[in-house]
Amino acid sequence: MKNSNKNIYFKQIFEALQLNNTIVKKHQHKLDEGEYNKRTFAQKLGTHSGVVPAILSGERGVTEKIISNLCRYFNVNEAFIRMGEGGMFLSDEAAEPTFFGANNIVLSAVHATAGDHISDEAVAQEDVRFGIPGLQGNLFAFNVKGNSMEPILQEGDMVFCRHVESPKYLRRNEIYAVYAEGQVRIKYVEMEHDAYEPQLKLLSHNDIEHPPIYVNANQGVKIYQVVHFLTDMGNRLGLL
Repeated sequence: MKNSNKNIYFKQIFEALQLNNTIVKKHQHKLDEGEYNKRTFAQKLGTHSGVVPAILSGERGVTEKIISNLCRYFNVNEAFIRMGEGGMFLSDEAAEPTFFGANNIVLSAVHATAGDHISDEAVAQEDVRFGIPGLQGNLFAFNVKGNSMEPILQEGDMVFCRHVESPKYLRRNEIYAVYAEGQVRIKYVEMEHDAYEPQLKLLSHNDIEHPPIYVNANQGVKIYQVVHFLTDMGNRLGLL
């Protein structure tokens, strides 16, 4: 998706690679070992030279292939490019990568719905921890119930989310899991300010059947950005 957080992290990585002279302004035949110009850098990422400036400007999104090659060839911390967590590179002291398969994902006992009510008793159930190869960082997982985000998300899918510290970090066209009023809803989210207090406007992709829902932004609301999801057709990482 265009203008995502991953674009911002990609730009920071690109600028750091320029600062340490990994990416240089040289013709291809003059490059020393370990040096890349924009063309050869794009080739190493498995794409063509026009894609890199498009990502830097926010016109194109960062693909799973690019993430994989950044981590493989440029020692980039996967948790950083995906979520901004840890150091930028694995050699950084701050980059303490989560090992693949570690129990870094919390599966919530609460389903994320398209409007079906979930009682507070479901929230009190014990959560389960697990890991999936390739998914790093501290994540929360919810099972999807309902059809409000079809065809992007369907009932039975599982979404993986990271906690959003404040509504001010919300982005248009990103999908979020919002816990409010004893329910978790998967929606697009916008902040609105009325005469009394701020509200979250929850919008469905399937908006013909599901009108917007408004919740008070100040009363125990928790927001999680959906960063990956799994469907019954297999792993569809990075398509949000």
